[in-house]
Order: sequence, then structure tokens, then C-alpha cells
Amino acid sequence: MLSAHLPTDSPVDLRQLLYFVTVARELNFSRAAERLHISASALSQQIKALERHLGVQLLIRDTRRVRLTPAGEVFAEHGQGLLRDAEDAVSQTRDAAGVDPGELTLAVLQDVESSFEPVIARFRVALPDVHVVVTSMRPAELVTVVRERRVDAALTWTFLLGRLDSHAGLRSMSLAPTEVLAALPLEHPLARADRVPRGEALRDTRVVLFERSYSPAVFDHMVEMLYGPDHADPPIDEVQVTFRAEETLARQVGSTGGLAPLSKPVADLLRGSCAVRPFDPPWLLGGSIVWQRDNTSRPLMALVAAAAAERASARTMAASPDTRS
Repeated sequence: MLSAHLPTDSPVDLRQLLYFVTVARELNFSRAAERLHISASALSQQIKALERHLGVQLLIRDTRRVRLTPAGEVFAEHGQGLLRDAEDAVSQTRDAAGVDPGELTLAVLQDVESSFEPVIARFRVALPDVHVVVTSMRPAELVTVVRERRVDAALTWTFLLGRLDSHAGLRSMSLAPTEVLAALPLEHPLARADRVPRGEALRDTRVVLFERSYSPAVFDHMVEMLYGPDHADPPIDEVQVTFRAEETLARQVGSTGGLAPLSKPVADLLRGSCAVRPFDPPWLLGGSIVWQRDNTSRPLMALVAAAAAERASARTMAASPDTRS
């Protein structure tokens, strides 16, 4: 029998609770991020959001290690119990309905984790028992592995899809876009401005980017968005990277003296140590999910539903007077 005494709002976000418990178990953001299939920067941002919601500090971070505060120890212990209860509730409900949790295989473009992290987290809350297999790939491979049915879906930047309608049998869904911000050293001349111009006005400004060989299509797109089309010799310092290009660029902002274009979740982590400014005109980077039209598996449809719900939530927040910048 259901209790008549229910809270009017959820006291905690299960997604953030899962993140915190994983960090509390590992006491290392990088290892926890790997277990959760998200970036360390996105994980850190969510933990900070949880601490703001609770009004307490849960973790002590320094350059060498991560430690739990006394409040964090209490919350970690109770949090594990809450997650176990949630898993039991979902598992028993599915058992009663005779549902097989199944598996979801994803091909993910390197460095898009911060954009897709809310969707994956929403999916994990909805179907915690589904086994998720994530493989990172370069842009040229993503649509191919979906077409060849080696994965259920691919997660990529929308601008890389080209004319997807010409690919018979494939469907896609765009997500709420991620804003790209300029991260600059505090002494940079543009740090005194409210916004950083793009196009002709930026053509004499040095920018830090990953080396073009890392991803030619993404590199060329970034150059065009920064300086405008047909800029023959852009003043770019190319940084060698092997994985997680954005986090590598974030570490280079202070040492190179140049401007780095970073997605908002990554750029926000630099506030205080660097100047973070929006671009003018604003720069929005959209992500998309791509899948086979005839693939209607339950895990895949749950992922698509999570993407649609996250997109609707983002639009509602953007339209709210309280969240407009």
C-alpha cells in the first residue's frame, strides 16, 4: 500500500548520487569517470552541483588526492543504500513483467562526453540493469559502424553528419546544443572584454587548438567558426593530443598565452584561474544520436527517449526567465 506522506519534490538527483558514490568509492575523479563513461570535467561539475543542492561540502580536493568530509562519509553510506534500493525496485518490477534488461552498444566521438553526459545519465537512471558498451572512435568511423550494425547507435557532433538524409535506413536526433566559450589567460587583452568576437575581428588573435591530424574535419570546422571561411594562414598553436583534446587544451591556456575554444562544462572549470568569455556571435555546438531506422530494441528506444527528454528539459530551462543570462 502506498504511503500518503510523500515529498513534493525529489530530495536528490539519482544521477548525481551515482556519480558521488562512485567518486567516494574510487577517491579519484579520473578512475570514477572511466567507470561512468563520462569525462572527469563533467563528473567534477556534477559533484559541485550536488554540493550546491545539498548546501554542504562532500569532498576535499587537492593536487594529490580526493578525501571525503564527515558529511560526505555519511552521505556516501546512505547513498549506496539508496542506489541499491532503486536497483532492487527496478529489477523486481522488470522481473514481475518478464523483461530482459538487454545490452546497448554505443560508438562515441572522442571529446563529446560532456555534451552527451546528461543523456547517458538519464538513460542509466531509467534502465540501470542494461549493460552499456561504449567505444570511442574517430569521426570517419562513426556512421559506418552504425550502418554495418556493429553498434546500436553513434554519438557525434551534428555538423559532422553532413546530409544524413541521403544515408538510407539511418535516423538521427539532435540534442540541446552545448555553448562554446573562450578561455583566456587573465592578462590577455580580450579578457577585459565582455565578449570575444569571431570572424574578421579575431583573425590576428592566436588560438590554441589540437593538431589537425587528430581530427581534420573538426579542426577545419573550428577554424572556420573562429576566423570565418577562407582564412589562409590562421595564427594557431597546434597542440599534440592523443585523447580528450578539450582537457588537454584547457591545461595549455595559461602556458601558451593563447585563447582556447572549449565547451561550457570544461570552460567553467577554469573560472578563477582563467578568464572565460562568450563568443560574439554566440557559438553553439550541437550533438546528435544516429541509429538504424529498423532497430527498435528496448535499450535503444530508451536512449532515444532519454535524449528527447533532456532536449525538452534544456529548452524549458532556456525559456525560463530565471535561467536566462
